[in-house]
Amino acid sequence: MAKYHLGVDVGGTFTDAVLVNVEDGTVRRGKTRTTPMDQSVGVLAAIEQFGIKTEEIVTFSHGNTVAINALLERSGPKTALICTEGSRDMLDMGGLVRPAGGDLYDAEWVRPHQNRPLVHRRYIRDIPERLLYDGSAHVPLDEEAVRKHITFLQHEGVESVAICLLHAFLNPINEQKVEEIVKEIMPDAYVQSSSVRPVIGELDRTFAVVLNAYTGPLIDRYLNRLRDRLRENGYHGDVLITQMNGGVRTLDRTVEQLPGYAIQSGPTAGLLGAEAYARDILPEDSYVCVDIGGTSTDIGLVHNGVAMRTDDWELEFGIRLGFPALDVRSIGAGGGSIIQLDEHGTLRIGPESAGSDPGPAAYQRGGTRPTMTDALVAMGVVRPELFLDGKMELSRDKALAALETVAQPLGLTGLKLAAGVYDLMNAQIESETSKIVFEAAVDLSDFVLLAYGGAGPIHAAGIAQMLGMKRVAIPYFPGGFSALGMVVAPMRVEEARSVVDRIDDIGADRLQEVFDELDLKVIDDLVSQGVDRDAIQLERSLHGHYVGQGFANRVVVPQWPLDEVAVEAWKQKFHEFYERVYGYSAPETPIEVTTMTVTGSGSPGKLPLPSIEAGSATPEPGALALQGEVYLDGATPQIIPFYRRQALLAGNQIPGPAVIDDGLSTILVIAGTTATVDRFGNVLIDMDIEGA
Repeated sequence: MAKYHLGVDVGGTFTDAVLVNVEDGTVRRGKTRTTPMDQSVGVLAAIEQFGIKTEEIVTFSHGNTVAINALLERSGPKTALICTEGSRDMLDMGGLVRPAGGDLYDAEWVRPHQNRPLVHRRYIRDIPERLLYDGSAHVPLDEEAVRKHITFLQHEGVESVAICLLHAFLNPINEQKVEEIVKEIMPDAYVQSSSVRPVIGELDRTFAVVLNAYTGPLIDRYLNRLRDRLRENGYHGDVLITQMNGGVRTLDRTVEQLPGYAIQSGPTAGLLGAEAYARDILPEDSYVCVDIGGTSTDIGLVHNGVAMRTDDWELEFGIRLGFPALDVRSIGAGGGSIIQLDEHGTLRIGPESAGSDPGPAAYQRGGTRPTMTDALVAMGVVRPELFLDGKMELSRDKALAALETVAQPLGLTGLKLAAGVYDLMNAQIESETSKIVFEAAVDLSDFVLLAYGGAGPIHAAGIAQMLGMKRVAIPYFPGGFSALGMVVAPMRVEEARSVVDRIDDIGADRLQEVFDELDLKVIDDLVSQGVDRDAIQLERSLHGHYVGQGFANRVVVPQWPLDEVAVEAWKQKFHEFYERVYGYSAPETPIEVTTMTVTGSGSPGKLPLPSIEAGSATPEPGALALQGEVYLDGATPQIIPFYRRQALLAGNQIPGPAVIDDGLSTILVIAGTTATVDRFGNVLIDMDIEGA
């Protein structure tokens, strides 16, 4: 009996699957429409495409959009927050921070959580209790008041309860008692306390608990329903859930401890695939990663083989996860994004999406509003006879008819609108990418644009041209690249503790003592999830700032064990970090440490890409699928070649303009560029910067 490792990534429009034969390394891919009412139906349909027995699957890695969809749509369970008396308005005050740009001086601007709350103020209950800055009791917990509040929430039909009390990261005793009372009165409620992230920073810590509580019941129901269906079909192994920290975690640990870490599991997995490409596949190891799906575009950076991380990931402005995560930014522009005019008559793409049902007008499933996919079908770049290997009929006439509804008020033809929105979407992605690059303080001259997702390869060359980049890489499985990343993702766990003091006053001995305790917790957690103790790699970090500042920065500890020499080495690295990121350092100013973090990982898998047959620079005649008419400028027809990617050989070169059809995605090679196929079947597009 064969043995397989399965990776399944549920997107807003399609569900992608990658099946790896554990014994010979061969890889198969599949795609099916996402089933939004119950994503497990689409997952099982994706598995069925492979025609294997479920019991042949030995490992199942999974990413889904259950949590992110509920958060964006505010369709999660009725959630309550128990907080310290006097801090009821913390979420809506948002630390009194406002966004830069035009909103900074807008008197009518409203915080996202005030406008669309995750927890309505009616269900934020502040209770009599107060701990001081050192964790000692100032006001004792009023248990009777707690019971009254919990009884009220029960009568209101609250399903999930978040508990976050002031300074509980130093002393969790009051939170633990409140949790006991909640479970006594509301035994069926989902409960999360700030023990999931016991660190300083009341606003971020509160939002961390709220995001976990809001998504927990949904993740719980979905994942357990999926596991039950898998068991009914013969799979009895673990379901590994992709986490935003750049690893995977077992289903039970995800549900019980950190469901919020699965909010952006798919985009995170794409960056893990990019790390694997840096390790095993491409000579370059720094990428701008652009993942364009049906609903959104997700952008991240891999620098020197490592995906860049952030401690400030936000769902929306001011709604922060509160946990370290891979730095992925999303904009609401994808293949299914709706093309429309706003109230001012300005052309806009998204953020609304046609999704998988009804989908774009060209899908002929009842959709009538134009989408980016309709624009590409109308332009002739996406061909009905090639789309999804010809398994799904597309209607160019319906695509053009939908585009005309927006084009006519602008005095344009449907084709002219299609070409315009294609350029507009590229410009939107370039703009967001430039912001990320600026904030990361990196030089793009050594970066490659790695494009994936179903729609990534069709926009990649245009975006790279706008960014002034020299090369684009399209991986062998662009549509299922995130699913492929899940297959190689390591098990990963993180523990943190706040120790707020000047680093020189804490001293090396105390730092070593706390790190040893965190190390033990991380190792025990990983071992309990099946990781070999000898394979565990630990990374230790200190979060700190110059005395007088309010925001801490994470800097990895460069030497171990942590003696005085190692502390001095960390301080030097801290100053260098400030110089690189902020353009200054202040070695004469004491450094205050706020939080200590230990991240533990198992060994990542090796990306299973076999080499393909070598050929000459000129593709074989059989690789040409057709010569097709396209309207790249929206007006003038051009006849360009369309190649079948599976028929191309290593060393084949294709000058633009041309299209390489992948079956599950479309690669557009624009004029002034040349595409070359490498030995793994990746398509590398080299840009003519001087002629661009």
